[in-house]
Amino acid sequence: MKMSYLLAIIACLCFTTCLLAANERPTVYVTFWFDTEDFILPQADDAAKRLAEMFIKRNVKATFKIVGEKAKVLEERGRDDVIMALANNDVAYHSTFHSVHPTPSEYSRDLSWHEGVSEFIRREGVGLEILRAVFGVNASCYGQPGGSWTPQSYAALHAFDIPLYLDDTSHVNVNDRPFWYCGILTILELGDGVMRTRWTDEEVKQACAKFDRVHEKLIGEGGGIISIYYHPCEFVHRQFWDGVNFSHGANPPRSEWKMTPMKPKEQQEQAFHAFETYLDHIVNHPDVRLVTAREIPSLYPDRVYSRPLTQSDVRTIAKAFQKRLSYVVLDGKIVSAAEGLLALSTFVAGIDTNPKPKEIKLEFAYGPASAPQRFVTDGTFRWEAIQQAARETLDIVHATKQLPSLIWVAGEPMRLEDFAVTLASLITEERYSGDIPLRKGELEAKKYVADDSPRLWGWVIFPKGFNAPRMMEVAKLQSWTMKPALLRKQ
Repeated sequence: MKMSYLLAIIACLCFTTCLLAANERPTVYVTFWFDTEDFILPQADDAAKRLAEMFIKRNVKATFKIVGEKAKVLEERGRDDVIMALANNDVAYHSTFHSVHPTPSEYSRDLSWHEGVSEFIRREGVGLEILRAVFGVNASCYGQPGGSWTPQSYAALHAFDIPLYLDDTSHVNVNDRPFWYCGILTILELGDGVMRTRWTDEEVKQACAKFDRVHEKLIGEGGGIISIYYHPCEFVHRQFWDGVNFSHGANPPRSEWKMTPMKPKEQQEQAFHAFETYLDHIVNHPDVRLVTAREIPSLYPDRVYSRPLTQSDVRTIAKAFQKRLSYVVLDGKIVSAAEGLLALSTFVAGIDTNPKPKEIKLEFAYGPASAPQRFVTDGTFRWEAIQQAARETLDIVHATKQLPSLIWVAGEPMRLEDFAVTLASLITEERYSGDIPLRKGELEAKKYVADDSPRLWGWVIFPKGFNAPRMMEVAKLQSWTMKPALLRKQ
């Protein structure tokens, strides 16, 4: 009798555990971030403090992306109270001078990859050092001022030890979800997952309803992230500080900088109240967890570098490259086109070794710095020459951390795309001797980088007619590194 009773209890507990597991829902992560940039209007300091304290009061945190000059001005004004309130949240970086010309896109516009990286480090490293000195921490992420995006900033983030790019722009985008670009986790366009509210009761109601819809959509996807952003200054001003001073290339001396007109007090209070209502709706929402930029990288681990690839993975990459030269989805991880090429090169380089490598460990490489002007378009190459080219490719990457712009095979220049597809075909066919025909390929991953067009440069701060075709070509070369970021299993 006692044994039957005990078994019944155990069965009941097992059933309850299974039921709870079945009813367990994925988590939707929400990140609030504030571009804290207005270093002219003193009232913007108080707005930042008030917003920061709203989060602390609710035992959650937001990310404040702070301009270097803003951090400096806070200290000069003796605003230790504002500095402390921001430090009690998450501190991130938003350039040295934001809209003072030249902005990052302006000074990087005609620079090569390496020149642009060096110039970004030189100019924006100044503000980052100010930020570190004032707040005592490194920035958790970076996001460009306005629409002033540049691909070279990503390599600078590695130098700055900043693992995340967080903003909202259409220059690069993979399926409206988080992705990797130049080895940096990137959150930009998220489709309807980037949201905010305006200030009337009706607008707050609509924003809350939209949040609920997007939340349920992400639950159906197994979880995801929602990005919500503001500027502290917009709660108190009637016009952006930089639009007043630096529109269309204007660059007045500091002595002529103007303060923006203020909203009436009642409109300021309405804005803060609207935001607080919206914040409470989200904080109290089930299946939601607020995260800062400092926490986000742990949500999207890149398993390519934590676990080696198998020979089966290599063959999967080879088959995929013959159809489309882009990122490849494997079991529990995704490789970019660059990582796929290095995996194929490593496999081919080791064909004659004893013992042959059963697993392949990858090292990160940027995309090529330039596009070749002269290269072979057809022909056949001896297997031994292909293998030697694969070994040389690995040597170059190991020395430079960057894919070469050309692959030299038996003294002939070959495009990186053609080399990748040629390697893929010989691995798929297991053709490791004799003459190997050149196979043509095009980098499909380029489609994730926007073409240069006026819509990219609509920020009011840019000079009229601004464009950056060379910079966007540099950006496309780095699409070799692009791939979706996988949310860790919950």
